[in-house]
Amino acid sequence: MSRHLLIISLMLCLSACGTSPKTNFYVLNAEYEMPDKAEGLGIGVWKAKLPILLDRSEIVTRNGQYQIELADFHHWAGGLGNNITSLVAHELSQRLDTVRISVSPWPPHKVNDYQVKILIDRFGGELGGEMIFSGIWILLNGKGDKELVRQSFLFNSQSDGEKYSDMVASLSRLTTQVSGVIADAIEKDKK
Repeated sequence: MSRHLLIISLMLCLSACGTSPKTNFYVLNAEYEMPDKAEGLGIGVWKAKLPILLDRSEIVTRNGQYQIELADFHHWAGGLGNNITSLVAHELSQRLDTVRISVSPWPPHKVNDYQVKILIDRFGGELGGEMIFSGIWILLNGKGDKELVRQSFLFNSQSDGEKYSDMVASLSRLTTQVSGVIADAIEKDKK
């Protein structure tokens, strides 16, 4: 009897060790409507350049000034660089009323009026704390061989809560703010 009890107890312990928490995946997102214009400016958006620290699937958070944490069960779906690039492309499409947006690499026959590059220094913050998005954005001519504007940026906001989904929502808003500044620069240049 005690032998059966021991075996059942051992099986219960082993089955409890075999389960792990579910991994959650996140995407940057904003509300937008697709423009109805088939015409418009042709804009090529290069994949956002990330520092090595952020170029990973795990969401990176700060824990004080000198410490970071990698979230074991909270990951970027499709990669952070792709998320930022995609949201910037969608925001530029909406703000500039054009569907002629391409993300690198675009086909060789594609003719752009402008190209956009984003070099990121910092993207994140402390859960439940301040979120920061900083770096440099560059506006190039359509061929990509002439720099028209180079501007550093720093946007920050307080997270709405202490969950990863709150952090991602805050970072999505910061990304749309950067996209708005780039769209304004394109509007100013085309005049």
